[in-house]
Parts: sequence; structure tokens; C-alpha cells
Amino acid sequence: AAHNNILLNKTATASLQAEIMTCAELCGNNQGLVKMYQPALMAPSPDYAGKPITERETSTSAVINANQSPGMLAAITAADLAAEKVSSKGENDNGPISIVSSYNSSTSSGQLAFYVERMARKGLIGIAFANSPEFVAAAPGGKAVFGTNPLAVGIPARRSDTNDDDDSTTANQPFTFDMATSAIALFGVLSAKAKNEPLPPNVAYAKDGSMTTDATEALEGGGAIATFGGHKGAGLALCVELLAGALSGGAVLGQVESKKVAKSWGHTFIAIRPEDLVDDYDEKVASILETVKASGGGGGENGLVRIPGENSAKIAAERRAVGYMPIPIQIWESIVETSQHGLPGK
Repeated sequence: AAHNNILLNKTATASLQAEIMTCAELCGNNQGLVKMYQPALMAPSPDYAGKPITERETSTSAVINANQSPGMLAAITAADLAAEKVSSKGENDNGPISIVSSYNSSTSSGQLAFYVERMARKGLIGIAFANSPEFVAAAPGGKAVFGTNPLAVGIPARRSDTNDDDDSTTANQPFTFDMATSAIALFGVLSAKAKNEPLPPNVAYAKDGSMTTDATEALEGGGAIATFGGHKGAGLALCVELLAGALSGGAVLGQVESKKVAKSWGHTFIAIRPEDLVDDYDEKVASILETVKASGGGGGENGLVRIPGENSAKIAAERRAVGYMPIPIQIWESIVETSQHGLPGK
């Protein structure tokens, strides 16, 4: 059965990618339009069949074979199907938890928060994992084995001081947490390169294992991106590799020449319907978030702790209010060039 209601043609897919990248750019996330600095990285594979298909389906799980469609199409197809499987009630109720993975795509899925927030706005908890090609070393001086291997969580949230009729963005903004297990996202490195800026300290290795702030050296000079937090970050990156790579059916380290050559990167999405597991979950979430925010020591506005996702929502609201968002000139020129002349060499 086909569960995706997205028009499966290249124009619609390009529009989807533009929407996801623009949403990330709007909130200041480095998974945004910087991806168009090297537009070939976002182009579908020449083997692109354009039709993700569902495999191994059960009432609470499925696997999406992306058929070399773009990673963003693969991810949204899997995320929406996971949400669909726990949204039905009554005779078609399959329980409160579902899991859907995808494999056989080879372009970026972008900001994982986009997908888990989409799930959270349906009243569901969304959890996402994604693996990608080898850019990140497990230890200084080692060869790259991990992707930036992000994970994300989205949780429906409503402030306790709002009423049920309040549909404002602030009142209904889900809690989202989205992080790469690397010390910096790949497109953060690409962004630094595009802007001719140094990398932050201690996020990338040179070929000899020493730290470098040169994006080109990290990407092309035999270096690698570092994991965040030393061995703890490496441990989380490994967990994502096991959950989004091995479990999804994507390319497996040690079984392929490289994940980049294999062109089969994976996602795993988990959807949870909280009201089946606990009463008043939204009130509990609000209580926890407000208590953490008021705990002090965060150095934020009025001494409050900044909750993950708040700054992104604030930036997006400010940019919507003024009606524009800043884009580095090199990236804008690349977008214009691509729109007018297509990909280089095509």
C-alpha cells in the first residue's frame, strides 16, 4: 500500500526540499539554504526512481525503500507513516507506539527538528535518528567512520498559563531538541567554508589528529570532524549508527566500501501517542519545562534558562515580523546560478 500523499514528481520533490531548507534558514539553523552552496549534494541520484515504496509493513512498523529519492522525501514519508500508524483510534487502533525506517537515499534529510515538530503538532511524541557518510572520526587521528549522525525529539507542549482556545505560536510551540552527535554539523563546516570563516575551536581534526579551524583541511585535507563531548559523543554517534544505519536497512560500516559510495543512508522514526500511557501529559510537560526554565543560572533573558528550541522559534518570529532573512551572498549567488543554469556540468 502506498502511504505517502506527496506528489511523487521532481517538481514537487524540489518544492519539498526548498520548504524544509527554508524552514531551517528561517530559524537560524545551519541545515538551511547553506546546502545550496554545493547544490549537487542535494540533487537526486541519477538512479532516482521517484517512488519511495513501503516494505516489511506491519500494523505498527514499516520500512521505506526510498529508491534513491532525496533524503528529505524519504524522511518525510517515513515520519508521516509513523505518525499515521498511531493516529488511528477505535477499530483501527494499533496501540500507542510505531516505528518506521527508511533507506536507499543519498542526500541530506536536513533539519531533523522539522520532522519531529511535524509529529508533535499532531499531538505525538516524535523521535528521529539519521546516519550519513563518513565525515566524523571516533577519536583524534582516526579515520572518519560516522556521519554527523543527528538525533531529534519533538514533544507536544502547551504552557500551563494558556487556555484551550489559545492557538498562538508561542502557546502551541512543541518542545524540540535536535542535535548532531558531531561537534559541528557538516553543513556548519560548509557554511564556514562558504563565508571564508574559521571553524570554532576544537570541532575538527587535521590529518595528523591535531585540532584545526580550517574547514577545507577538515573536509578535503585528510582531516575529520570531531564528535562532541569526547567519548560520550562517540558513544551516541555509535548508537545512532546502530539505530539509523543497521536497523533501517541502510549501508553498514564494514560491509561496504563506504557509505558515500553505497548511497544508502538511513533514518528511523518513532511515534508515541502519550495519552495512552499517562494522563495529563501536556500538563506534566509544561510543569517540567517551566520548572527547568525558572531554575536560574542560565544567563538568559531575565535570568531564565533557555529551553531547547526557544531561540530558534524567537529568530523565526523576528524574521517573519520584518519579512526577510539574511542569506550569505555566496549562497544566494549559488541559488540564482542553479535556478538559471542548472547544476554544473548538467
